[in-house]
Amino acid sequence: MKFGIFLLMQSPDMRPSQETYDHAIEQAVLADQLGFDYIVGAEHHFSSYGFLPCPLLLVPTLAERTRQIRFSTAVVVLPLRNPIQLAEEIAMLDIITRGRVEVGFGTGYQEYEFQRFGVNLAENRAMFEESLELITKLLSSENVSHQGRYWNLPETTTLPRPLTRPHPQFWRATSSVPTMTWSLERGIKVITGGTASSMGRVINNWYLFQDAVEAAKVSWPQEFIINRGVYVSDSEADAKAMLPHAVWHTRTARGLASNALPVHAGRAMTELTAQLAEQDDPEFLYKDWFFGTPDLVAEKIYRMTRYVGVTYLNCTFNLGQIPHEKIMRSMELFASRVMPHFRDYMPDQAQYPRKEHAPDPKGYFAWEEGTPLTFA
Repeated sequence: MKFGIFLLMQSPDMRPSQETYDHAIEQAVLADQLGFDYIVGAEHHFSSYGFLPCPLLLVPTLAERTRQIRFSTAVVVLPLRNPIQLAEEIAMLDIITRGRVEVGFGTGYQEYEFQRFGVNLAENRAMFEESLELITKLLSSENVSHQGRYWNLPETTTLPRPLTRPHPQFWRATSSVPTMTWSLERGIKVITGGTASSMGRVINNWYLFQDAVEAAKVSWPQEFIINRGVYVSDSEADAKAMLPHAVWHTRTARGLASNALPVHAGRAMTELTAQLAEQDDPEFLYKDWFFGTPDLVAEKIYRMTRYVGVTYLNCTFNLGQIPHEKIMRSMELFASRVMPHFRDYMPDQAQYPRKEHAPDPKGYFAWEEGTPLTFA
């Protein structure tokens, strides 16, 4: 199993931007030292939900300070970008990182962001598809011309040319069977389910992924990437004390997705959004997310693998405003006492039952405090 750290670079209280970036860079450097496989940046704009408007721009700084870890994005929002310039930037990053960069793309979903760029959210899918087609052609071929609905390009060769041929690995964020199928047919990795997704949704997305693999007529194994909120502590009491940061994340993500969250001078006014019993219940999140002691978090990951053929776990350690020193300790505990259990683990994805024959997902939650763990 592969592991990455997911950088949202959040700051509910609008702490100084320099502090937010300094901490994120320290966490990224530590991830490389601890043996994580990826650093993944998320693009967001104009609110305290995310201070990273251009995740690819962070990659050169991280590449200089790390040795072997790879980089990706989850995601670059294509409808908000010029695909011609983006193709040039991807090729440049591929060269200066010596092939350590991959790129995840998404359609975008926040009306708040699209309004401020003057882009119609209703056209995001059509813009995405044309943009990705153009980027792929520009990176893979010379002398490209394009006549489209949104972009027109006379015969052009972008420079520099990428080191990785035909282009760096692409990812696509989606939970739609047709889009997963389209991606798998083209060798694009699928990342499904954001950090705020419940385990129930993660499990259901696996069933959809199984359908997509069948529809695409590709063989197993396939990379199946998920995001999860992670906080590992020496004590359950401390882990539970960090749950308000997880609640802030779920409420903010939901509010921005529904265009119902007020933003004042950049600060997401999360306290004004409606609370939902399950998503905003700390007790539910403690059972659902990967919060707890190293033994408990290992147990949760193990139980997840009984339902989901996950090959790569993106860990969102930096949630809300968990103190930086606690995030660093959480990463160290995860790398030393959780990750080793799964380093040599690879799910036999072809043997997982389809949804109609799968075990009840409620089994993931079938434990009580103090109950002996089943995972050794």
